[in-house]
Amino acid sequence: MKMMKILFLSFLVADLAMAGNWQPVASPSVGTGANSLSSVASAADNDIWATGWAYNSQLLAYRTVIEHWNGSKWSVVKSPNASTGYNLLNGVAVVASNDVWAVGNAAIGNNYSTLIEHWNGSAWNTVSSPNVPGSSNVLSGVSVIAANDIWAVGYSQNANFVFQPLALHWDGTAWSIVTTPGQSRLIAVDGTASNDVWATGETEPGEQSLTMHWDGNTWSVVPSPNDSTEDNILFGVAALASNDVWAVGSAGSLKTLAIHWDGTRWNLVPTPTFVYPKNNGVLVGIVALSSSDIWAAGQILQGSVEQTLSEHWDGSSWSMVSSPNVKNSNNRLAAITVTPNGTLWAVGTTGVFAKPEQTLILRKTP
Repeated sequence: MKMMKILFLSFLVADLAMAGNWQPVASPSVGTGANSLSSVASAADNDIWATGWAYNSQLLAYRTVIEHWNGSKWSVVKSPNASTGYNLLNGVAVVASNDVWAVGNAAIGNNYSTLIEHWNGSAWNTVSSPNVPGSSNVLSGVSVIAANDIWAVGYSQNANFVFQPLALHWDGTAWSIVTTPGQSRLIAVDGTASNDVWATGETEPGEQSLTMHWDGNTWSVVPSPNDSTEDNILFGVAALASNDVWAVGSAGSLKTLAIHWDGTRWNLVPTPTFVYPKNNGVLVGIVALSSSDIWAAGQILQGSVEQTLSEHWDGSSWSMVSSPNVKNSNNRLAAITVTPNGTLWAVGTTGVFAKPEQTLILRKTP
């Protein structure tokens, strides 16, 4: 096992010369089964959280995984599970070092139920969260406006396989469901004020881009563009100001998708077009440092192999930025964040072919 870890790190280092200033950072995986990190958020340069799940071969189910960066190394922190079945954490957001939220879903009976966990500075605990009765409920993303103003979004699916958007709000005391319109899936959420919050995802059916806005009183669907006749989906959103919001995702097999809100409407912004054998690029996570410094992370197929994907907006255009990969493996990035000193962190999954997947964490210093 020790030799396997050394080889794993050597593969990462071998790719580093071609990876610009994105660098792999060693991260633990739980048990011997598949591991994946789906989200990351920063409280300080030495206080970063990543969440996801790991397969437990004894329970034959995925269980929550939470990891923490203390400035020197990543370590696994004990996290609760709401059931003996599948428990997955899909999003994490930070209020303060002693006030961190993670959201996801847990299999309870024949359905999934919302799963919300909270870090109080000493331990992670499950917090009661509501569900749409008679449906499976999934939370995909979470965003903090203030300590008493937090949004979590996702979707519910009833027995007829009909999707409905799901938005939960924390008022400082309890989580409650807030009415959302339409038939769709919400995946990500971000905002600048209590009356200016955006959620993104895809229409169901139709698989077209979806943007929804909270004005302080109601959620409403705002028309959003699509960049191809193929499926369009928005996985990530980052809000800088009421007239400066970005959302990213996928527009079919040959394009990533980026759209920008200028205060009046959403506009398509060109992203790099892939030339075979590059295809099926997807941007999943996005973080905005400024209006001219925005980063998105995801994955791309290099032939039939999944590779990490990093794209940057410099105020004028999007461009691809090299990022490292473990050789002879699939590599995916699911989320990205920035620390106060400007260091970027991206998390995801890597897996040597025919072996259980492991956690993947990359860092880019200023």
